Amino acid sequence: MEMMHKELLINIVIWTIGTIIILLIAIDPLDVLDITQKVITVIIITIVLLPLLLIRRKRLLKKMKKAT
Repeated sequence: MEMMHKELLINIVIWTIGTIIILLIAIDPLDVLDITQKVITVIIITIVLLPLLLIRRKRLLKKMKKAT
């Protein structure tokens, strides 16, 4: 059971880091990027993080099924 909590925590951390990165890009305090660069960067980050989270979720679901 502790392993499932650890996996769930890792998923939440990955999601949180991705959200923070996207928010920092949207806010852009240094005003370095124009709007098209912001959109492209957010799309790339989403393309990288979404499959990672889905794979980890699938792995967690398999472990939960084995545990029951």
